[in-house]
Amino acid sequence: MSVRAHSASYLQRWLLRLLFFLAAVAPVSGDCPKACICNVPSEMHCTFRYLTAIPDPIQPHVERINFGYNSITAVRENDLLGLEKLELLMLHSNMIVDIEDNTFQDLRSLQVLKMSFNKVKKINKGTFKGLKSLMRLYLDHNHIEFINPEAFYGLTNLQLVHLEGNHLQQLHPDTFITMRYSQVFKVSSVRTIYLSDNQLETLPVDLFSGCSKLENLFLHGNPWDCDCRMGWFGGWAQKNTGLFKCKRDKRYSNGLLCPVCQNPVPYYKRNLFLLPMDAFTCSKPWIHPHLKQKNITVVEGDFTPVSPKDFIAPLGTIQINLSNQFQSDASLSCSVQRPSAFENLNQTLEEEEESKVILLTADITMYLVCNVDHEHIQRLWQILASYSDAPMRLERGLLLTRSPEMVYQYSEIKSKEEGMHTNVEAEIKASPAWLMQEEVSFQLDRTFTTYSTLHIRYQSVVTLRVENESPKRGHYSWTMIKRDNQTKTEHTVVRGGVANLDCQIQGEPKPLLEWILPDGSKVRAPYSSEDRRIVIYAEGKLTLRSADMSDAGMYRCIATNFLDADVLAFRVTVLSPDVEEVEVNGVQLSRSLGENQVLDCSSSGSPKGTVQWMLPDHSVLDMSHGNKKLYENGTLEIQGLTARDRGFYRCIAANHLGVDLLVSQLTLTEEKTGLDSEGSGMTDISSAENTITIDETRSSSPY
Repeated sequence: MSVRAHSASYLQRWLLRLLFFLAAVAPVSGDCPKACICNVPSEMHCTFRYLTAIPDPIQPHVERINFGYNSITAVRENDLLGLEKLELLMLHSNMIVDIEDNTFQDLRSLQVLKMSFNKVKKINKGTFKGLKSLMRLYLDHNHIEFINPEAFYGLTNLQLVHLEGNHLQQLHPDTFITMRYSQVFKVSSVRTIYLSDNQLETLPVDLFSGCSKLENLFLHGNPWDCDCRMGWFGGWAQKNTGLFKCKRDKRYSNGLLCPVCQNPVPYYKRNLFLLPMDAFTCSKPWIHPHLKQKNITVVEGDFTPVSPKDFIAPLGTIQINLSNQFQSDASLSCSVQRPSAFENLNQTLEEEEESKVILLTADITMYLVCNVDHEHIQRLWQILASYSDAPMRLERGLLLTRSPEMVYQYSEIKSKEEGMHTNVEAEIKASPAWLMQEEVSFQLDRTFTTYSTLHIRYQSVVTLRVENESPKRGHYSWTMIKRDNQTKTEHTVVRGGVANLDCQIQGEPKPLLEWILPDGSKVRAPYSSEDRRIVIYAEGKLTLRSADMSDAGMYRCIATNFLDADVLAFRVTVLSPDVEEVEVNGVQLSRSLGENQVLDCSSSGSPKGTVQWMLPDHSVLDMSHGNKKLYENGTLEIQGLTARDRGFYRCIAANHLGVDLLVSQLTLTEEKTGLDSEGSGMTDISSAENTITIDETRSSSPY
């Protein structure tokens, strides 16, 4: 064989081997979408590809996908079907607005989902359904305004929820709950929560009550109202000092950006985490005294606090047959109110007969409300009167009956203090049955007890065993009334005028809507009074027509489905159309046509009072309009005075606790007024028509 022939044969064999090698390392065209790179079968990289939708086909064996830095606008239900091995999904820096329900239902192995820097506005109940292995969820820097309280339910491995840089103004107390039992025991697996850089002013009382594993909480960058609505936070912060985190930022003197109070003024820029418990208080608004010559009485109505818990059905019932060493015996039948306190909530995983169970434990306090006949009150009192200063502690004994309902025997645990026990024996039947724990205590609450109704405090360390399976979405109810920076809860109306109170409710199942009127009556929507002055529409709006002074006061909107409830209070102030000069308690001014005028109405109060102005034509101004500019601190500036601007100006500062009123008078002349010695522009009483000279305080806020 010639050298040339041998060389050609060698070259052919080398090229053939090269082709086999390239075929082995290069993905088959059907395994990888055209716009993506799949260097190994388990990974798919599609960044900076100008994608507007999720590409296909995606092979079921893929474990890591990166769709970052594209123009994807939506994620559809069928986009990610069959990807059961996927562990990491990157969808950050796109333009995603819509995530269809059940989109991630097949992603049972997914551990990290990154959706940062998109335009998502709403998180629905079914948005994350199926992500039972998810550990880290990045939703920061979106436009999220609403999170369904069931959005994270079932994500029992979830440890991090990143919500920084969204538009949140309100959260439901159950937002971070990942597992619940009996709509009473609510547990979260989340360890790190970012709520920084949103628009939150307050947080609901029980938002973190189920977060027993919480280690890191970021709250900076929100306009916090440090008043009584956040009163729970001070005590909770003292018990959980280690979990509050500040952002490291060199632009700040100490290198840290921490959450600070926006209101009230005395606590402006104070660290929310360091504020003492007694700082979180509320007070009615007061217009600053140096602006008033006297106080004016305004019809405010009666303010009685109303709690959402007043509109939630009892948890269950309990029947107790009691006897003691003095041969006294009595029976109680009580309704069990829902827990008023949860402490030391804990969850542990245990193996039991080749299966795993979750052990839930918590210190629970509840109240029993027991209606009593007059003829039985004396026998009950003989047993229970000794147990108002200290509780009666009972230990569970024999199971007396199992069917049709379980009944247990209980005996009093002897106290170390002599004379603190009367050898009480009890037979107890309860629904739900978990109320009958190994040890329970009952204590008479004399504060609320009457001759016909006993109030008894129940306390126990409750232990429950729950199967460690993916939580089923059983019957769960939730209710919310929308609160945001557009929610108007203080209204001023002239007598004979109209007020519209807008109460936007949402929930599942659809809540019932009720209103408590200023006279204490409760009505259910839809409703119309006999004279049709008060009309309540099914969607929540209340319209008050031909308002009278007796209509002033508090209107409370209540949304309830009896397992959850919410209450929003509105205040209506009714003013007479007529103003006498003797009612003026502010300034009396004389100005020339065409000039500008500033009327100060700075006030203090907690929560910060809403400031409205009733103008000479009886219209109510709560924002800048025309030649009138309303500043945040309540100052009113009138630019280019016209003949229509003469008359009385009434400033109303109001919050849910009360109202304050400042009345000023403005007269107009054709010629410019001369300056006084101080250059204030005030006219002297000798030359002004019906004008009293009062030092005018000019707000610095407009400038």
